[in-house]
Amino acid sequence: MKIIKQSLILLWRSWFFFINIFLIPLWAGASIPFLFKDKYYHIAYWFHQIWARWNLFLMGFWYVLEKDKEILDKNKQYVIISNHSSIMDIMLIYSLMRHHPLVFLGKAELAKLPFFGFVYRKSNILIDRKNLFSCMKVFKKIQEKVDSGKSVCIFPEGRVPKSSIFLDTFKSGAFFIAIKKKIPIIPFTIADIKTKFPSFPFIKGAPGKIRIKQHHSISTTNLSLKDKNFLKKKCFNLIKYQLEKFEKEKIKK
Repeated sequence: MKIIKQSLILLWRSWFFFINIFLIPLWAGASIPFLFKDKYYHIAYWFHQIWARWNLFLMGFWYVLEKDKEILDKNKQYVIISNHSSIMDIMLIYSLMRHHPLVFLGKAELAKLPFFGFVYRKSNILIDRKNLFSCMKVFKKIQEKVDSGKSVCIFPEGRVPKSSIFLDTFKSGAFFIAIKKKIPIIPFTIADIKTKFPSFPFIKGAPGKIRIKQHHSISTTNLSLKDKNFLKKKCFNLIKYQLEKFEKEKIKK
């Protein structure tokens, strides 16, 4: 029975790569003409959202969003942060931030993939954490994207942590940018996807509901760079508390 179950999970996980053989050329490919000028990026972003939503749908995921009573300003920029546990986090953020074209801070290795790598490189800010010079250039690139009117999504854990880690230590980049550019932060807490579509091990997971909490935006207008660590700790505690709350709700059921 265990072998059958693992085989079905492996088949389902492989389905993700199979569907993207078609989805990436279709939707990501359609965005290419709009990636060369900032004024057309919102069109490219629409195609990226379609790609993300189709991934969630075809993998059997749906999300239930809980959020504070706040109407986000469509003409305002935000720094989006979230806990990070799966590639599906990216699909979810795309789906949630429909009216705020954003770019992700992502790892440079993915830019080496054929075709997808080109779209990925043109759409996002890449960082090679093994290269100190790359890390130094990233902040300049982020500021350029912000100055061109885009929001930015940064996973402050830096990478998908090991499955044994509940919530990894936050790095300072997102909070530095938010304070320096006086942009509000929107924290998201994403539950369930860590067990339903983990990065490791590959033979675990299942379709189902994803619970998400969109927290109230945090203003940085009156903060200075001296407050960076305070802001980082505040956001860490906010997401950690919500993750623990989601876990307790799951146990009760």
